[in-house]
Amino acid sequence: MTTANGVQGGLGGIGKEQGGELTGPAVIEAAKCAFARALIENMTGMFAEWPSDWTGKIRAQLAPTAGIPNLWEAANLIGACFNAVKVSNVTRTRCVEAITAIREFQGRLARESKVPTTVVFGTSGWREAIGEGFTLENVHKVARGIIAMMKSPEFLTTCGYGDFSQVRAAGVLVFRDNRYMGDAFKAAAMQELAAEGIRIHDAGECPTGVGSALLTELKAAGSINFTPSHNPMEYAGIKFNPADGGPADINLTSLIETHANALMRPEASGQPASTASSGTSSAGFSPASADYAPLRSPVDGAKRFTAFVAEKSKVFNLAALRAWLRERASELFIVVDNMHGSSRGYIQDLLGPETMSRLESAGSIRFFNTVDDYSFHGVKPEPNAKNQAALIVELKRSGRRLTLAVALDPDADRIRFGDADLDIDMNRFGAIAFANILRRGLPGGLATTVPSSGFASEIARVEGRNVYETAVGFKNFRAPLAGGQAVMAYEESDGISFTGHTLEKCALAGLLAALDAMSQSGRNLSDLYVGLRARYGYFYPGKGGADVKGVSVEAWQRYKDEVMKVLEGGLVKAGDALQVGPARKTVERVNIADGLKVVFADRSWILLRPSGTEPKFRYYYEVVGETELSDAETLLRYYGETAAALLDSARKKVAPVQ
Repeated sequence: MTTANGVQGGLGGIGKEQGGELTGPAVIEAAKCAFARALIENMTGMFAEWPSDWTGKIRAQLAPTAGIPNLWEAANLIGACFNAVKVSNVTRTRCVEAITAIREFQGRLARESKVPTTVVFGTSGWREAIGEGFTLENVHKVARGIIAMMKSPEFLTTCGYGDFSQVRAAGVLVFRDNRYMGDAFKAAAMQELAAEGIRIHDAGECPTGVGSALLTELKAAGSINFTPSHNPMEYAGIKFNPADGGPADINLTSLIETHANALMRPEASGQPASTASSGTSSAGFSPASADYAPLRSPVDGAKRFTAFVAEKSKVFNLAALRAWLRERASELFIVVDNMHGSSRGYIQDLLGPETMSRLESAGSIRFFNTVDDYSFHGVKPEPNAKNQAALIVELKRSGRRLTLAVALDPDADRIRFGDADLDIDMNRFGAIAFANILRRGLPGGLATTVPSSGFASEIARVEGRNVYETAVGFKNFRAPLAGGQAVMAYEESDGISFTGHTLEKCALAGLLAALDAMSQSGRNLSDLYVGLRARYGYFYPGKGGADVKGVSVEAWQRYKDEVMKVLEGGLVKAGDALQVGPARKTVERVNIADGLKVVFADRSWILLRPSGTEPKFRYYYEVVGETELSDAETLLRYYGETAAALLDSARKKVAPVQ
């Protein structure tokens, strides 16, 4: 018998036979094992249609030789398989049903589990897998930790409040992306806010950059944004931004961690459970259940953001861009991948009904992936070359003179570009956008990050503009953006913003910058890029990484700290010679401001650092030439191999992750 989940055997009832609600580790482990066994039985027919290597990978997650099943990883592999392997429509449907069943089982865990976690705010917020660390109970604790932080002298002083009563009156903005259980998690935070009498501004489904603008427009005290950004389907997350709209810095996020983790394990914090929280549950914690309706005010994010850009932008003339789009509609073709995310509808509002009507009547704009899909049709929902390829095919088919593809991640803080001739990541676009700013004569320097390409920085230096290089994270751009020293800030991971816009990365600002560069020049982005390379040099960036699978938050934190201690502790020194392909290259200098960056005399470099958003090591590298390099692809492979070898060398010097 097939259930509503599409899985035989009545999986919706699993867990009940293990003592009712799935609250503690033992009963959760038993329920996962029972669920996985039933899922394997249901998928036997599908396994027969797949190559054996895929079947083996999925079975290894559902029935590991040691430990408990990793259901979310199985879901990711099922999605990857039906995108990589040609299967029948029936099998594809059953794959989707299997992913849905896993998601709903994990959702049940998220609603019922009382298992605590360790809260870590990485580069951009707290992120964990739904039903694992990210549960309703733990969201209540983190929200309460945020409120405790907002009562602290550190927050009140930073944001200019005399006391917490002013925070209550200013209120907190809450919003979410399109992820599974987003409304339930948001409601948990609103209950905690209401219990403290804090005014609530609810923007519903809203992009991260838009929320940053709304925060300053509403003059709210802070925002709680439910998103894990570009992470895979299993993740949920929380970002907190203070009143200026920028991401919270470590002085505030460390306080959130301290308060939230004390609530997770009050006995470990030195507090009696009664002082850590007022409840009588098994963990000594009782989630707030306050009625938030009297304190909640809905916010029309799209309308307010459009007004913000039209009236306050220092970089974009929205009326002029709209007029150019209408005038050139017959020559243009624009494709947008919303990636099933919170940017849906916001671009239409930003361009306005008159412009949208003209573009649509001329067949000049198309939107893709606009429906709800919590599994993101089985792919990792990030703007990357693989996901962008289909958009570029559409542009080529159009035959139009001016073409533009943009892909936005689920919370629309990242964006990738392209036209009919070239896929354009942020390393390329950063140079294009900053050169356009120079062409327009706008004042200000450039803010960028250690892993980003040196192309835009080279343009800035040649043209006499200051360059502010920081560690990864938009929070590190606060000073140069807020102070007006930088007119533009970007990082290679597809985030961008501008002075007078927001202190948070904003994909919609990236879209406006692309349209502005095209309207100012009358040319495609690839044409602009080719011209810039001929003038300023040829920069070839690349990157890779190594996932660390199946580890707890605590184990990952310990392991990555140990590995980075080796990398930053003299593994490579100035004057050392490294083998890069067939060449021995001498290290000119080493930079440990954000990981280990090894710079060679020819301006090429390698950087290794841990991800701040997921258990993964990342490595970056770049080759530079005065003329176009015919062997760039081969050179990049060599640099990637050297980076991977350096990482492996460091990992071998520490104990294996447990």
